[in-house]
Amino acid sequence: MSTASRTRRVSVGPAEVYLHRVLTKAESASAVQQLLSPSPSFRDMCWHSGPDLATIGTPLYRSRNSLQSYAEQARATNALLYGAYRWLYDRVADFFEDRYRLPVDFVDELAVPGFHLMSYDRAGRFEGGGWHYDQLAQQVPYFADRTAAIDGVLNFTLPLAVPSGGTGMDIVPEPAEASGPRQQVHVAYRPGVVLFNDCELLHRIGASVCREAGEFRLTMQGHGVRYRGRLLLFW
Repeated sequence: MSTASRTRRVSVGPAEVYLHRVLTKAESASAVQQLLSPSPSFRDMCWHSGPDLATIGTPLYRSRNSLQSYAEQARATNALLYGAYRWLYDRVADFFEDRYRLPVDFVDELAVPGFHLMSYDRAGRFEGGGWHYDQLAQQVPYFADRTAAIDGVLNFTLPLAVPSGGTGMDIVPEPAEASGPRQQVHVAYRPGVVLFNDCELLHRIGASVCREAGEFRLTMQGHGVRYRGRLLLFW
């Protein structure tokens, strides 16, 4: 599939987020089938279940209290994840290489982008997460020691499956009001269409609406740092 399709901009106050189709619907469905059918050993190594969602891979926010453990998990599982889903990682990397005109690379001690899986056992509306900034480049020791060489950041979400009633990301335009209700913009997810931005935005996981029991929301998640002529992707 060509990445020559048009990138759409969505204005969020003075900032912008972007949407670009990188997978067809059939490719998204194929990725979902692969991700939800891991071998037992792969599941043991790479799946982490929590009360709100399961992660496939090891995001930094699950290891903030043990950054050494984060780096160890990254070294142990990066090759497994990339080897299992290489075509998907390469498709995303190819798009960002074209977008930013920089070679995309990974770092052994930084977890490669991973996946969020939210499952719903009944029909209804399910609220998302809390408001936050990502700010990963300021938290990972690898970049904290190299701030002078950082030329920019990237945050992205690639939806692969969404509930029948929709889901997405809620974003607060900046500057956010100090008091009163927050004005917010909801950006809907479509399977295969990556949502990305290159600044820090106040955002949250949007609500999911399920018309039937057993639906789920599966997304690829990642961040990037433009560093010394490369775009380093991680999670």
